[in-house]
Amino acid sequence: MMQNKVYKPVYSEGARCQDCYKCVRECPVKAIRVTNNQASIVPELCIVCGHCVSVCPSGAKKVRDDLPDVKQVISNGSRVFVSLAPSFVSEFNGVGPAKLIHTLKMLGFSGVSETALGAQQVSAQAASDIERNADKNNLYISSACPVVVEYISKYLPERAASITHILSPLLAHCKLIKDNFGEDTSVVFIGPCIAKKLDAHYHPELLSAAITFEDLRAWLADEKISLDDIQPDDSDIFIPKKAAEGAIYPVEGGMLEATRLNCVGTKAQFQSISGIENIDKALRSIDPANISHSVFLELLACEGGCVNGPKAQERSEIESRLNILDYTDFSPDAYPRRPAIGLADDLHTPPISRTDYTQQEIESTLHKIGKQSIEDELNCGGCGYHSCRELAWAILAGNAEPNMCVSYMRELAQKKANAILHTLPYATVIVDEKLSIIECNSEFVKLGGSDLELVSEAVPGLVGAALSSILPFSELFADVLESGEDIIRKYIRFGDTVLSVTIFTVERHRVVGAIMINVTSTELRREQIVEKAQQVIQNMLTNVQDIAFRLGKSSAESELILNSIVDGFSVARYDKDEEMEK
Repeated sequence: MMQNKVYKPVYSEGARCQDCYKCVRECPVKAIRVTNNQASIVPELCIVCGHCVSVCPSGAKKVRDDLPDVKQVISNGSRVFVSLAPSFVSEFNGVGPAKLIHTLKMLGFSGVSETALGAQQVSAQAASDIERNADKNNLYISSACPVVVEYISKYLPERAASITHILSPLLAHCKLIKDNFGEDTSVVFIGPCIAKKLDAHYHPELLSAAITFEDLRAWLADEKISLDDIQPDDSDIFIPKKAAEGAIYPVEGGMLEATRLNCVGTKAQFQSISGIENIDKALRSIDPANISHSVFLELLACEGGCVNGPKAQERSEIESRLNILDYTDFSPDAYPRRPAIGLADDLHTPPISRTDYTQQEIESTLHKIGKQSIEDELNCGGCGYHSCRELAWAILAGNAEPNMCVSYMRELAQKKANAILHTLPYATVIVDEKLSIIECNSEFVKLGGSDLELVSEAVPGLVGAALSSILPFSELFADVLESGEDIIRKYIRFGDTVLSVTIFTVERHRVVGAIMINVTSTELRREQIVEKAQQVIQNMLTNVQDIAFRLGKSSAESELILNSIVDGFSVARYDKDEEMEK
């Protein structure tokens, strides 16, 4: 992997983004770019804390899958060892190390070792550095958390000089493994931390790849392996040996405890701070020139420690901490421990180059989002930024869009709605769940006559007025509010007029609106047509009845004539026959 290429351990799937800006709100360094309403991660700004992955409600933020690379390394036939994060104790609580080791061997790994062994070396080195400079009042910042190192390097470069030039616990462990088993061995990290992929990026000669506990569970599921069914044997042990005090590293204050054990005869002060925002406040407020003793700071990006890493299962922090403490073996004979390998390292990340826009540019951008004065700058945080001016800077930098300002978009939508509302040639009204008017137009006011027009002059839009005092059919609005079913084109007589009324839902069960069209002239024409049609029908019925009467009378007369003729013929025939018989 080339170090001059942009490294993307986390990325965005734009098609899944729901335009909620939650990632912007939650990202501690605003390493998010929003274009065309789609939020994407800016690798150059990202500190790989993974928080956006944890909070994204639509799953649009992803962690790069390095599992295929791990499988490829194993399939190459080289010896591959696992560096297992000490938080495995809380992550797989109740499973036991032997079962986990046996399972990892089934997946093709040559052996499993605890990252905590490297942590012990780091604590020993930190203690040695503090003792060596005991006569100086230095500020030491731990290099154990790669997220913190990235954050300080990029965003607080004035504090970067205080970061200890010591390899991270993981890289120290990789070096131990290679010292013990040969430089040709490969190491794969498994733990809750996404940022360990940075260690693989900066030191590919030590670490081949880093995957998460989540990746491991997915791998086991693909292989249909259940930890409950595993039967370990005596060979399933950590190599080259089990860790001791280094196992306490996953909890906040764990590194301090391990480092303090190795410090002898110093007046150094130790303090642990977790969470990027807390770290930022602490480092911005401290002045190394004013400290009276050497101070060692254990800084952890994840609040509470690595047990709360972005890819750790959610568990009780207290229980996780107790599990770690129960597992940790403090061996008093081992202290003070001294480093067994060289652990020197340098910072790899340059500071962020931030463009300073002029006050005029900021003001001009603020005006574009409706911020004409200081009073307009609500700093509501709806866009995800801490202030309107920070949003303006992000817009100028190409990382944000004007429509991210919620108040601006609401005002714009309101203006558009009002423009439409007041230009409609039909009476329009919007009411809330109490049937109080929220907004109406002049055509609606005209329905109430001159008295209502006078009221409207005093109270524009009749805001707050009771609809029932204006319209006698306000119960129809109540029906729509309750049912959520719209009423389409209902014809209602209102005084001397006939209204075609459509009542529709604006916000279900909370806000409804109505459009009322005066169709009186149309209705009169319809009634005239109906009346004329009825006259035509009546005339037709009369004619039919007359025709029927005349036909009936004519038929009766014809029947009499025909019957008389028939009778005449019948009598004549009878007389003829009678005479023949004589």
